[in-house]
Amino acid sequence: MKTHLNIFIIFILVFSNIQAQPQKQNNGLVLLGERLNFSMKYLNMKVANLAFFVADSNTNNSTMLYQLSVQTNSTPLATKLFKINNSYLTLFNTKTFLPVKSIKKIDQKNIQHNVVLDFDHQDHQATFNDSISWSLPSPCFDYFSMLYFLRAQPWEENDTLRFFLDSEYLISEVEAVLQPENEILNVPCGKFSTIKIQLSFQSTTKEERPWKTDIITNRLAKPGSKLNIWFSDDEHRLPLKISYYQSLIKTTIELISFSRGLPD
Repeated sequence: MKTHLNIFIIFILVFSNIQAQPQKQNNGLVLLGERLNFSMKYLNMKVANLAFFVADSNTNNSTMLYQLSVQTNSTPLATKLFKINNSYLTLFNTKTFLPVKSIKKIDQKNIQHNVVLDFDHQDHQATFNDSISWSLPSPCFDYFSMLYFLRAQPWEENDTLRFFLDSEYLISEVEAVLQPENEILNVPCGKFSTIKIQLSFQSTTKEERPWKTDIITNRLAKPGSKLNIWFSDDEHRLPLKISYYQSLIKTTIELISFSRGLPD
């Protein structure tokens, strides 16, 4: 009887781990040299521009990494109310999309400082500015690596993925669900057939972050919020539109232009 119980417990642990792990990946996704330019609207007012660039791949202990840089600037109108001039650099694994390092240079009306996060997925630990550490569940992404991880999945009907998100010390359990509708979406960069992924977040801790962070990512994973992402229904899986709802307030990000390939 004891043997059967042990086998049952092992089965449950293995099965639970499988459910939390990415099941599929689209290894044909080409990211190196890709540029994505977005416009952000808040309360129907254009407030910021975001520029993404996968500059190069690097190695870290023989692991190949993508290097994603993101620049965010408030529009002239929004600057009068709240200035944003933030830059982000994220290094993430080319196969698993798990983040290795994240560097934020925050220059906002209310905050001016740098945030450096290191992720050790083998020891399940993250560290802030070489001073504060916390535990990481598995698999756990940050905001930007999560976006590229979701792009890499060959989404099929009824697909659901569960994983974790690190919002700088705050850990959320994420459920990403492929929605049944296939919309034709018009965005500034063109007209596309799309697939829609809806993300919901459940906090795993009641602790507060010990430091302040940027306004762009600060509240994205608040429990009860909904994040919808529309990807192009093709091999590029372009993130065409991101819509975030918190209570009755809506923030929308749309792709205005894109290009790919490093210069000769």
